[in-house]
Amino acid sequence: MSPDTRLDARVGGAPAVRPRSPATSALQDRYRAYRLRQGREFLNLIPRAGLRRVIQACRPRAGDDVSIDELAAWCADRLPLPPLAVWMADFQQHRAAHLADEAPTETGPRSPDGTPVVVAVRHVRHRSREWVGQLLVQPRDDRWEGAIQFHGDDDGHAWRTAPIFRERSVTEIRERFRSFDDATLAAFLRSALP
Repeated sequence: MSPDTRLDARVGGAPAVRPRSPATSALQDRYRAYRLRQGREFLNLIPRAGLRRVIQACRPRAGDDVSIDELAAWCADRLPLPPLAVWMADFQQHRAAHLADEAPTETGPRSPDGTPVVVAVRHVRHRSREWVGQLLVQPRDDRWEGAIQFHGDDDGHAWRTAPIFRERSVTEIRERFRSFDDATLAAFLRSALP
């Protein structure tokens, strides 16, 4: 079973917890990384004799080599870790704790495929409808660039502004995003809608 299949299976069996934002590919990647970290940490707790048994159980055939990531994923599948929907809801409520746990690099968060990364979330009402605004950042030359992507509660569509931030650090972009009042955030939403 591939890691993606295991993830989909765990998500399919998730309890009825609805995160306030959609499961973007960046959040799914972050969740996979969380699971691997938990699996690696579990491996660090196992005594050497027990580790041999884990390796034997993880190998499909005697003599096959197993990578640390494969062992970590195997352990993560057996740990009582939250499914994606529950993890996302917790991530959205306790973002700072999750980011601190990940120990991001000083330069800022980066996705493996270069796509923008969500670093902050705000909610705004516009025309009697609840919207989620996600601050997306990515490196651009020697600076960081940011845009806001909006999702409505009732559909899977997303609308993104053009890049509206360009700063030396992700922290500066996040602070500017958080400083917007609701009227300013709604104005950016209106600019992104078709």
